[in-house]
Amino acid sequence: MVPPASNKMKINFFRHSFFKISCGEKNILVDPYTRDDSSERAAFKPLVKCPPLKDALKNTDMILITHEHFDHFEKDTIEKIAKNNNCFVVGHESVLNKLDLPQTCLKSVNGFDKIDIKGVNIDCYPAHHHNSFYPLSYLMTIGNKSVFHAGDTSLVEMFSKIKSNVAILPVGGAKMTMDVVDAVRAIKMMKPDYAIPMHYDTFEQIKADPREFKHKIEKSILKTKAVILQPGGCFSF
Repeated sequence: MVPPASNKMKINFFRHSFFKISCGEKNILVDPYTRDDSSERAAFKPLVKCPPLKDALKNTDMILITHEHFDHFEKDTIEKIAKNNNCFVVGHESVLNKLDLPQTCLKSVNGFDKIDIKGVNIDCYPAHHHNSFYPLSYLMTIGNKSVFHAGDTSLVEMFSKIKSNVAILPVGGAKMTMDVVDAVRAIKMMKPDYAIPMHYDTFEQIKADPREFKHKIEKSILKTKAVILQPGGCFSF
């Protein structure tokens, strides 16, 4: 039996680690990254443009920030979205302190915190990203559906404790995050229904083949289905 559309969870991928998670009337953005200029980080020239967002940023209930790096924390974009939607911004205190927003909009979290905002349950986990001050991962649950966004992280034992319908994991490697092999290992630990690769091909430094990720999962004994999303693509379950 196919559930009503209102009960489905929809995952929109824009690029890199920028996603929109929607279920019913709830809309969550994770790590908005929209700019195509590389003036701040000349060594990291975007190879993939952010698709037209049109109405995608409207009716946003909250923005989750995994860490402070420029390709995950776009300060002016986050401020604009938050002000236009009067929404919450969730992240570590060290990141939220950089935002010019009312304190009532900010929700500071640490690893292993559990919070509920507007009917969305969020479990926060510490990520392992050696160049970041306090990186985080998020498990978002709305009703009986859940999505785990790992942020930038290497392979950690904690993955064995995380259960979700969907796991979104970085695969770009280059000593910045997990590569394809470690991401598959993480999936074997988590055993989600669906796995979506992210954080690859945006820059020359993190070129990777998501088809290798998909192939390795499909040839394993896992029941997990790998879903490759192109920028602007979406997936519902």
